[in-house]
Amino acid sequence: MASNIPLSIINLDAERGNSQQTDRSSLAVQIQDTKANTTDMVTLSRRTLKVAFMVILVIILVLLGGVIITGYRLNEVTDQLNTGVCKEFPDLSRKEGIVPEEVWSWIVAAKADMTLNPHSAHYLLEVSSDGKSLYQASLESPPRVPTIETYLLCICVSSKNQLNSRVYFELMVTQRVPWTLGLRTESFNADRSPDTDPDAGIWTIASAEGKIIINDGNASPTLHVTPAMLGLYLDYARGQVSFYDSVAKRHIHTYLTTFNEKLRFYAAVHVDMQENHGMLISFV
Repeated sequence: MASNIPLSIINLDAERGNSQQTDRSSLAVQIQDTKANTTDMVTLSRRTLKVAFMVILVIILVLLGGVIITGYRLNEVTDQLNTGVCKEFPDLSRKEGIVPEEVWSWIVAAKADMTLNPHSAHYLLEVSSDGKSLYQASLESPPRVPTIETYLLCICVSSKNQLNSRVYFELMVTQRVPWTLGLRTESFNADRSPDTDPDAGIWTIASAEGKIIINDGNASPTLHVTPAMLGLYLDYARGQVSFYDSVAKRHIHTYLTTFNEKLRFYAAVHVDMQENHGMLISFV
């Protein structure tokens, strides 16, 4: 049976089919192009991130290198300054008279926190609860059980601190009773050895009748009036023990020696049970 469909319609359908096929092909190409572009963009973004990361890393490394170099140069400068200081300031720190202001600042920069050892105190003495001050013991105070550290014959006390570096500290001192103050070796014991002989391992000055005496083995008197505030400076490496009137910033005396043991602060005071003299010394 012959078809009655016009030829124009058949041609139109064929054209439509070809057009649809062309559109599909074009769409496929567009999709592929889009995917390619997306892939290219992702690849570009990754490359950009890598480049940015590398740039940031290089900047960080450069900055870090700059910091290290700067720190190294600062250390070099500091070492040079310290070398210069070490040549000049120690000599000036023990020069007679007023200590120059810059030298005094250098000394005070070595300030240490000092405390007394209550176990070392003679029974006539009492250490405050914070370890900073020394008092004459009250008659009402309960008796203390002595230890291996306790001074039994001499009315003395030592510090808790073991000293073997550059150290400075200050203390208020009594004007009412005689005292002997300084540094001693770990092995020194005033119950067995005099506290006025440096050869025994102790370096002290004393106050008597309002004047300072140097305990250099000869009990050398000075014209220095007993200061209200005493400064004590130790340079262990250089073997230096120096005493100052810390209010006037005036040098009193310096011992030069060689240390073989760690040191402790030492104080002896002349008190009895007849009269209470209150506070005797106090670290500040």
